[in-house]
Amino acid sequence: ERLAVDLIDLDRKTTDLAEEAAAGPQPGERVHEFKGEADRQYLTGLKLGGSRVLILLDASASMLDETIVNVIRRRNMDEVERRRAPKWKRALASAEWLISNLPAQGQFQLYAFNTVAEPVAPGTAGRWLTSRNRQEVAAAVKGLRELVPRDGTSLYRAFAVAGQLSPRPDNILLITDGLPTQGKSKPLGTKVSTEKRLAYFKQAMESLPTKVPVNTILLPMEGDAYAAAAFWKLALDTQGSFLTPARDWP
Repeated sequence: ERLAVDLIDLDRKTTDLAEEAAAGPQPGERVHEFKGEADRQYLTGLKLGGSRVLILLDASASMLDETIVNVIRRRNMDEVERRRAPKWKRALASAEWLISNLPAQGQFQLYAFNTVAEPVAPGTAGRWLTSRNRQEVAAAVKGLRELVPRDGTSLYRAFAVAGQLSPRPDNILLITDGLPTQGKSKPLGTKVSTEKRLAYFKQAMESLPTKVPVNTILLPMEGDAYAAAAFWKLALDTQGSFLTPARDWP
């Protein structure tokens, strides 16, 4: 009798599975669909959770290429060509991947920064967007694709955004390629030494709210040997994470 009951139960489960398969895939909980190369997903170790997630994308001129010579060459091109720069396209793909993996029940905001920091979705400065709101997610993705890298890098301006949002973020996701080239204000000279960039980095830390984890995706840049160590220490100090992705990620 017990065997007969088990067989009936198995038959019912088989019928249910067949009906689900016939109905096709369900939309799931993802806030935005993103497919990487060959639809691959990678275990990154990045801490993507949180009720309020702030994504900060470096949109300075250095995001155009991995070498200084090519950055100078590409920054003189028109906007269409700058958007096509392979390194910049990797940065955009990384940001879009982060959006697609946000907690569906939470809030988020996406800011791009160079010498200033501005929300990618127009008209959303200082307020949180809802992950489940498809229109707000679509506006952020659309604004992301319209960005053009230019100017220097102020990490101070980027981290100051975290203090301007209310309530403050409980997780920060940062996409950048190195140490900042300026602090709160523009430097006087045209060249910035490694020591000065480290000082700007320290200044940026002072504008960062306490007890907020910072998870950094660091893209490659020639001649910035101290960047990896600085952002790795930032991850340790804030209990965040640090990732230098492979070229085919995400």
